[in-house]
Amino acid sequence: MSRRYDVIIVGGGPAGAAAAFFLGQAGRRVLVLEKEFLPRYKTCGGAVSAGVLEQFPFSFEPVIRSKVNAISYAFGEKVVTIPVEGSSLCMVMRDEFDAYLLGHVQAEIRQGVAVRTVQETPETVIVETAAGERIEADHLIAADGANSIVARSLGLRRRKIMAGAIEMEAAAPDQILKRFSNNPILIFGEIGIGYLWIFPKADHLSIGIGGLGPKPGELQTVLERVMERFGIPVRSQRRSGHPLPVYSRPEQLGTARCLLAGDAAGLVDPFTGEGIRFAIKSGRLAAESILAGHPERYTALVKGRIGRNHRLANLLTVLFYQMPGISFELALRNPALSHGLVDMVGDRIGYGRLMFNIAATFPGFMLTKKIALTRQPYRS
Repeated sequence: MSRRYDVIIVGGGPAGAAAAFFLGQAGRRVLVLEKEFLPRYKTCGGAVSAGVLEQFPFSFEPVIRSKVNAISYAFGEKVVTIPVEGSSLCMVMRDEFDAYLLGHVQAEIRQGVAVRTVQETPETVIVETAAGERIEADHLIAADGANSIVARSLGLRRRKIMAGAIEMEAAAPDQILKRFSNNPILIFGEIGIGYLWIFPKADHLSIGIGGLGPKPGELQTVLERVMERFGIPVRSQRRSGHPLPVYSRPEQLGTARCLLAGDAAGLVDPFTGEGIRFAIKSGRLAAESILAGHPERYTALVKGRIGRNHRLANLLTVLFYQMPGISFELALRNPALSHGLVDMVGDRIGYGRLMFNIAATFPGFMLTKKIALTRQPYRS
């Protein structure tokens, strides 16, 4: 039996839920197909700006685990901490966050339903589930992650670039939790292109490592070694891995009736690894393109509102990792970078403005250098 909808959304994460929310608000008949049962664990640091969430007409306070008032950076034994008081940067757990956002959607939601193939004709989109059911719609939004079945079915994103990430939700002694309370730290110089992170949550730490082109076993080994240095026991704690589809170049993100969003579109920030903001942003752009009757404009919209920014991020990545030690001294120690990053995660500025702010404040920063470096401040 075949059933028909205005839009089928494959994937119930932030991209799919955002698209479903705005389509549902507009009165469209929407079906969300999610292969897992939410809440489900998702490998993700969970940093998001409250400013990004303000586009939704409800509060996310129930799923915010902590709020950031300082950001630290480490390079070898050097650590610098930059206060960012009053920032809107907060930490969430993706299992709670995703389920909460999807719970506000006005749509038919079917969980535990995997998609096998997608077929597009001039008149319709036909989705076949793993159980053999056929479902039809006028349009489809693919938000089914880095290894998108929809993209593969449609012949899109054949040359995607993947980084790797390992994360765990780590239990830690109270004194360690207190040291990182409201103060995430990013750790550089331990792998070629990438970094480690320690993000505070309400009762534990989200820790992880992400890198582009790591050697076999490198992420596991470096994660254990560095976290031991910071006094966080990890050897016996559960960890999970996940591919990160980093943005590398503009590419086609849709057909006449099907659009890719979020990780399925490869929109992870190539410098920071941030994904939630661009998942929500692309999901909304996909929904608005369909509502406007011009899905063919979606790729250009993503290129202009996300891709242009990410191309600058690629440039910054090359510059930063060619000279990580110098980058630490001349960029990460500059408070303008941290304040700019907070503004950028809040979608108020892009990399162009961030790089301008760093350059503009550089002379004054070099004259003062009032931020003190410490050696191993987190050793247990």
